[in-house]
Formats: sequence, C-alpha cells, structure tokens
Amino acid sequence: MLSTSTASSRALDEFERALRRTPPVTTGFVEYRFSHLLKKPLHVSGTLEYRADGVLARKVEAPYREITEVKGEQVRIEREGRPARTLSLQRAPQLRVLLGSFRALLEGRFAPLSQDFAVALAEDDTHWTLTLVPRDARLAKSLARIQVSGRADRPDCIAALEPDGDAAFTLLESAPAQDAVPARSALEQRCHVDAKRAEPGS
Repeated sequence: MLSTSTASSRALDEFERALRRTPPVTTGFVEYRFSHLLKKPLHVSGTLEYRADGVLARKVEAPYREITEVKGEQVRIEREGRPARTLSLQRAPQLRVLLGSFRALLEGRFAPLSQDFAVALAEDDTHWTLTLVPRDARLAKSLARIQVSGRADRPDCIAALEPDGDAAFTLLESAPAQDAVPARSALEQRCHVDAKRAEPGS
C-alpha cells in the first residue's frame, strides 16, 4: 500500500533531490484525451523539451505536426499548414498551470507547484504518486486535479482530470504511440488514478 500525506516543504525538497535533472531535458510522450464532446478519444505523440534557456517546447509529431513553445508568459504555436499564433498565459490560467507542471516535471523541481496547488505525495519503495489540487476556485471549475505518477527517479504519467469527467493522460519516456487508443480504465490503472475520484462530482 502507498502511504499518503500532505507534502511538506521538506518532503518535497527530498523528493526533488531524487528526481532533479539539469536542462536541457527531453522526453517522448503520448497523450490520450477523453472528452464528452468527442465521438472518440484523441491521441497525439511527440517530444517535450525543457531547454537551458528556460524555454519549454512541446513538439507533436503525429498524427499532425505542431510546435508549442513557452517563453516567459508568452506561448507561440506553429501548426503545419496554418499561420503561427501567439498568446499570453495570463489569459489562459489552466494552460499556464498545466505547462508549469510539465516544466516542473522535466526539471525535477516541485516545490514551486505548491503556490498553485495543494500537494499530496504517496509513495512506497519504488512507486510514487504526486496529486495536485488547484488552490484557485476559478481554476478548479475546469481542472479537478493533476496526478503525476512514476517509479524510482522518473515520472511516467501525467493525468489531468476535469470536474465534468473529461481527462487527458500523458505517458512519458518510452511509451509508444498505438494505432488503437487504450481503454480509459487501462490508462487509469497504468497512471494509478482512482476511477471513483475521477468521476464528476466525486
């Protein structure tokens, strides 16, 4: 069984030391998104990169090509066959915290996340789960929680769960893209998500 507790600053410091990496850091990813507005789940694959200059880049390579670069509070999105777009993260608070969590994971620095989230850490000898619940009530209307799971010194899954039951599961490192989207229950099991808590109103 995993032991769970609200993560103190000291606990996060110890956790960070085990996972900390120095930029540039690059990892592959496969993302599966489930939405009640979609007839079937979406999935994309590519790489995440946190550069030494502080730029976070998300490169989608399939089924289309798109590059999202975050520098400071500005986001630039270039999608093949479309004009480039630039937007401010100040106008997209959910995107800001999601991208911030990606940056924290790639760099291995989690203490700053406590500014935006209530943080709980559960771990055993090899597996750990970090649960992030938004502190801002407005953000909580669109994001119930982010749950990060991993083994030893590497995160391997990020689950972003919404209050209405929609969810996105991002598998990191060596997770290969699949022609068929796995069942949501299989992704919840892999990412150690409590299915009951993932339901609306839970």
